[in-house]
Amino acid sequence: MKVQVYLFLGTGLSCFPVLAFGQCVVTEDCAVLGYTASSCPGKGLKCPFGNGWFCAGDESSICAENGFKYSCTGTGYAGGAGFACGGKYTQCNCTTKYAWNGSSCALSCSSAYQYTCTGTGYAGGAGSACGGKYAQCTCASGYEWKNGACQPKGSDYSLCKVGTLFYSDGTCSNEKINDKTLLGVVVYEKTASESGWVMMVESLGLNIAWGIYNTSTGVREQAAGASCTNTQKLVALGSRFAAANKANSYNVGGKKWCLPSYDVLNNINNQTNFTKVNAGIAIAGGTKLGAASSYYEYIWSSSEIDSIFAWCFKTDITGSFSIGKCNKVAGGSDSVRLVFAF
Repeated sequence: MKVQVYLFLGTGLSCFPVLAFGQCVVTEDCAVLGYTASSCPGKGLKCPFGNGWFCAGDESSICAENGFKYSCTGTGYAGGAGFACGGKYTQCNCTTKYAWNGSSCALSCSSAYQYTCTGTGYAGGAGSACGGKYAQCTCASGYEWKNGACQPKGSDYSLCKVGTLFYSDGTCSNEKINDKTLLGVVVYEKTASESGWVMMVESLGLNIAWGIYNTSTGVREQAAGASCTNTQKLVALGSRFAAANKANSYNVGGKKWCLPSYDVLNNINNQTNFTKVNAGIAIAGGTKLGAASSYYEYIWSSSEIDSIFAWCFKTDITGSFSIGKCNKVAGGSDSVRLVFAF
């Protein structure tokens, strides 16, 4: 004959205000429920008849079984979310710039935090940092924040023509000046409405992929001014966009280095400018365009063509050149030469 059995939990579940504190089950014997003296001798609640016992367990094990496992302390934590059980929570609240990822408060910086704010002309970061980087920098005396960099105030860039050498103090010269820090060679001249662009005189490496084959990103802006915005959009898509990530991790002279856009590369896609740029690189003691590999050098732009190709500047050691499409996957001649704006 069946009887009604009432089994009440003790204070071990006092941390669950929404849970019932008793269990009411119709059964012929408490043992049917698995409540045996051998499973918890002397630690459970004795059934009102027979030899059955209810094993309540201790508070910590019951809390853990119900998802209360996070202490919510340490860097990035702002305490527990909801009520606690055994001093732990099912989820945590995070401080500013940290986000709950399902198991911890992880650093979550927006793409605006991209500047290290170090080098000539920099006085440090403006505002708070995230991951060691800032959304903007504070500039030293005589410098101003412009185009994502601390640049000399009122600099006279009239000498900064295609092929001239650009130095960290914002000056340009047709000669190599040993007591100044050389940053690169001018490949795109500054105008009243547009920034100028300087390219490094060495390749950062070969056999570097632009991105993922047969995957469209929509990052197709070709204007010179889109060089850095294109690059940051690609960086935000992940580590498989290797060329853009090379740019994002490169920090020389306190400049924001980027993959050149289509228009920046197209500006050296003529014999006059190509010759001037290579002459400037030679004066600087760098590696001429086309000479980074044993024969070819395909320099990545930041501008996509479609799901398979991106624009690149193709040149070789014989001095031939053209702008065309390159497969996004890594090839032995695929090269990264970064630029920055002035």
